[in-house]
Amino acid sequence: MTPPPYLPAPPPRGPSTSGERFRAGGWYLVLAIASAGIFAAVPFWHAATRLGRRDVRTLALTYTAAGIYLVVLFSLMPPQQPDGTSGNPTLSTIGGLSALFVIVMACIQLRPLRRAVYGGGGVVPVHADPLVARALAARARREETRRLIEANPGLQRELGIGRPDLGRGYDDGGLIDVNTAPAEVIARVTGIDAVAAEAIVQRRAIGPWYDMAELVVRVPLTASALESLQERAVF
Repeated sequence: MTPPPYLPAPPPRGPSTSGERFRAGGWYLVLAIASAGIFAAVPFWHAATRLGRRDVRTLALTYTAAGIYLVVLFSLMPPQQPDGTSGNPTLSTIGGLSALFVIVMACIQLRPLRRAVYGGGGVVPVHADPLVARALAARARREETRRLIEANPGLQRELGIGRPDLGRGYDDGGLIDVNTAPAEVIARVTGIDAVAAEAIVQRRAIGPWYDMAELVVRVPLTASALESLQERAVF
């Protein structure tokens, strides 16, 4: 009998109470409105920190400037007259329209950012998770470093690529030099067990490793250890 097709789990329930909605990003809009646009930049800075996006940082800077403009504009307004009228109706009109414009634009632009940060239910989406971003950045760094030493082999030793124990300061994204690194360093960087790391070190005493194909043949590795070495080993 054919098993039923896999059905994805239903999406998480969104916040239902006003307190839950506030904690799940509702404060973005509340702060922009309640501050008359003066503190509208704060949610943008929060979103920029969580998402790490350059366009959001640009918006945060823009609304920071807008907030400063509103503070200066409001400070120039003369106090109300005893009859309740403004001492400078033109300046008051400009200030009111400016604040309204900042509030409306901020609310429009904050709605998608709120969803991106909180995912509609207080959970950061996978693509916005800082851990995922760091892992992808490290992988890109490893690929870039491999291209660097392929074009300039002498830099591998000079920069200490694959040798974090030397402390040369170059960020290679987590590579390991299986021909020179100590066994404990190989195990720590790649996550393989100490026995496999020691076997790599002992075997290279006969002669250096040239590629993964040779290493796989001569050192018994689990599937996870092989995957980790393929991702991080340099020769």
